[in-house]
Amino acid sequence: MLRFLCGSVLRVRSSGLNYLTSLSSRTGSVSMTPFLDKHPIGNTFQKSFYSLLQFQKPNVTHNQIPLTIIPGNLQAAAASKPLQICRSVTKFSLIKGKRKTVKAVLKRFKRLDWGGWIRTRTGRHKKMFRKSNALKRRLRQHIFVNATQAHLLDKMVTSFWRRPKYWIDDPYTPYHRRDEYFATKRKEFKV
Repeated sequence: MLRFLCGSVLRVRSSGLNYLTSLSSRTGSVSMTPFLDKHPIGNTFQKSFYSLLQFQKPNVTHNQIPLTIIPGNLQAAAASKPLQICRSVTKFSLIKGKRKTVKAVLKRFKRLDWGGWIRTRTGRHKKMFRKSNALKRRLRQHIFVNATQAHLLDKMVTSFWRRPKYWIDDPYTPYHRRDEYFATKRKEFKV
């Protein structure tokens, strides 16, 4: 009896694979009910079959969508796999062969003259009706990035953006100097 069940499951999987891939490319969910209702085993085997296999449509961006069959106990491990984040820097441009600045860094961060990077807090404009006044005041403030992120941001911009800029009525003028620490103290010659 067990050999018959395993053989019928394999026949159902192999015969329905083409239908499943075409169905998965059109819709997000995959169903095996057309095969199990027509199969001689019928609905008695349907519940145990669903517990053995779970069908998922993978997150892919190209046209060919492969069908993945993941056992139920491995589904949590597959879902916990982190996504690879790509921070691409153009090291050699096609026209002049020079490095390019990542424009998203200039939009989201501000570099101070002593080398520190600041950013605004996340979610500072969302659901303001439910936030307290103290929280709204904290959300208007800027925060520093850590040393690893500052080093990464320095590599993502060119030397033009790492040099000090002198803007008229710059609101960040008091923060461009950090003389209280030895590493960021302004080196001035005494005559």
